[in-house]
Amino acid sequence: MVQIQLRSAAAVPPAATEPCLDAWQRVTLRGNRALARGDAAAALTQYRAALSLADALPGRAADADTAVAALVVSHHNLAELHQRAERADVAGAHVCRAHELLHEMAADTTLDPSWRAAAWRHGRMTYVELMQFLRRYPGHDRARRAAELPWTDDAESRH
Repeated sequence: MVQIQLRSAAAVPPAATEPCLDAWQRVTLRGNRALARGDAAAALTQYRAALSLADALPGRAADADTAVAALVVSHHNLAELHQRAERADVAGAHVCRAHELLHEMAADTTLDPSWRAAAWRHGRMTYVELMQFLRRYPGHDRARRAAELPWTDDAESRH
């Protein structure tokens, strides 16, 4: 059985103090603690709050790499939580959405290049997570489509 590794707030590099990132980290840590004590409902509430905070970061936070990492970690934490509860459809939606969001960001020429580069870098991780999910659930259509998204860059043509 392939499992997505639970990501902690510590997986995101430290950034300059930003209220939204600080709040994201606190909420994520509360979710991790709830999950560790077996309270999946509380973890779900905290992880949803973390995702809500992370969704507000792209294009706004000072540190693009940290903000993109927070978004990815939030989706992957929710995916792991749902996968543990054997809700593959919801888990897959989070794995796919993380990858799709980064694909959109990397391709968005209106975004600052630092955001596009961060999306490109973290897109490699979301691709690995997506492939692990597909090994476990090979019939998941959205995951197959997300894995086939063309990632192009001046230097590279695909993951």
